[in-house]
This record gives sequence, C-alpha cells and structure tokens, in this order.
Amino acid sequence: MLIRICGETCLRDELLIQELIAGREEAFTALYEHYGHRLFKAAWDILGRGEDAEDAVQDVFVSLVRARPALAEVRNLNAYLFAALRRAALKRMEQRKDMQHLALESLEHELPAAQAKIASAEEERLHGALRSLPLEQREALVLKIDGGLTFEELAAALDISANTAASRYRYALEKLRTALATRESNANG
Repeated sequence: MLIRICGETCLRDELLIQELIAGREEAFTALYEHYGHRLFKAAWDILGRGEDAEDAVQDVFVSLVRARPALAEVRNLNAYLFAALRRAALKRMEQRKDMQHLALESLEHELPAAQAKIASAEEERLHGALRSLPLEQREALVLKIDGGLTFEELAAALDISANTAASRYRYALEKLRTALATRESNANG
C-alpha cells in the first residue's frame, strides 16, 4: 500500500500514526517526504551547519522507529516532530561542544562549502542574522515559522509559558529585523 500525505490522497495524522506504530515502511517514507525538508530547514536554522542538521533530522526519525508504541499518545504530529527536532538539535550542540571543545559562538561563523556555493547573498544575510540571535529566541522563531507551531505548541516544546514563547518570538523578530537592517546598511555603505 502506497501512502501519500499530500497529493491525490491525504491521510489524517491519526491514520499515519497508526501506520507508523505498525512499522509500515511506507508510512515512514511518507512522513519523511512530507516533513523532511521542513525539519531539515529548521535544524539548519537552529544549528547553522548542514551536516549537523542532517544528523538531527536522522535522529528524529531513528527515535520514531525506536519509540513506535509511544506514538499512540501523540495528538499533534507536527508539534511532536518539531519538539523532537529541537531536542535532537540541542543534543547535537552538546555533542559538538563535548567532542570538538568549541564554543557555540565560533560555530555561528561556519557554513558548509556546498551551501556557500548555492546560497544567494540574500539567503546568507538572513542566515547570518538568524545565527546572531540568542539560541532561545532562534529556537522560538524557527519552530514557530518552519514548524508552524502555535504559541501553545511552542510553549510545550520549549517547556515555557505561552506568554514567554510569544515574547521570545517577538524579540527574535525585532532583533532579526534590526540585524538585517544593519547588515543592509553595512553592505551598501
């Protein structure tokens, strides 16, 4: 049976979760096809490195395979996946720090060569401004925009109140706007 999340046939998340619990390979494929790109983009925006972003997304899918029975408790698959991605990204940061003894600030200046070749100047400016945000604000912004989480879902993912989640998101937008304006003026003058 071929499963498609979007296209000719749209399955509800509940049915997809049942298929995942049953261990059907097609369900994992469909899940990856639907969420993989968005999860990678969010991981890239949080971690700032394509290699780490790929690893974080892989960690999410491996954890799904390992925790199939626990998926029965999932009520919002989108929120669940992006919360799992956040945990995987934070774990990657810790591993990177432990293994390479690098401060997070030095990681903000890294960009894989392949991405640098294809990234437009505008994308690089945006990624640079995004990486300049404090981690907690960057997470809130990325999970809200890329993950499409509501403030309540964002609050649950970050283990904070909905008001704090909204504040972090708003502060992130303000700082991002300022950083982009500064980069624009530096580039033009």
